[in-house]
Amino acid sequence: MDTELSGKPEADLLKLLTERLIHAPGVTRIPQARRFTVLFSAGSVADSVFFLISGLVKISRKGPDEKEVLLRVVKPGEVFGDDAFLISAPRASSAEVLLEASVAIVPKELFERFCIQQPQVYRLLSHVLAQREQDLEFKIEMLLMRDVEQRILLCLADLAEALGGSEENGGYEVQLSQSEVANMIGATRETTSTTLNALERRGLLRLGRRRMIVDNPHLLREAAKPGETTQSAAE
Repeated sequence: MDTELSGKPEADLLKLLTERLIHAPGVTRIPQARRFTVLFSAGSVADSVFFLISGLVKISRKGPDEKEVLLRVVKPGEVFGDDAFLISAPRASSAEVLLEASVAIVPKELFERFCIQQPQVYRLLSHVLAQREQDLEFKIEMLLMRDVEQRILLCLADLAEALGGSEENGGYEVQLSQSEVANMIGATRETTSTTLNALERRGLLRLGRRRMIVDNPHLLREAAKPGETTQSAAE
């Protein structure tokens, strides 16, 4: 049976994987991977491709000083660990569950056979990887040219939209600590905490224990536009 595609690479790749691959024999499902579960480590054999069904996963690597460098946050519906079929070398980064996740693990050989049977997967993956490169360029721009407040606003808007609403009043709940947000945006814990408290006083979000509630991600994006924030000095 042919799968009707929409013409949107990320949505179409998600549709193909969920309908034709992740329930196939040989695919391992982890229905509830707890926070801090390490899915793969730097230096490990790249023999599987991962698909995130729900939750959040962080991709990171250690610098020369052993300080963690956050490369990206994997959101539901995204493929990661795809270096397994892109390069023939041990993994350069690690993947750790950031928010309780449901994960499908596809052996490299099975994924390659699937791509041969579904040639459009390679085309869709090329679009997705190109988008990922643009996202990385945007992150570099944020770190170099945006202040801490703008980085927090854009980061929380992205996460809120990716995770969806979970509050009775329709808000978007981001279940992360302030330290984890600080790591994502490349700021100190102290500066991040001060900025989050200021944003709460302005009514842009609500803070709880290990969580932030966003009522309207669009308002966060508007507040992050140049000239709209009150904190102008980059850290």
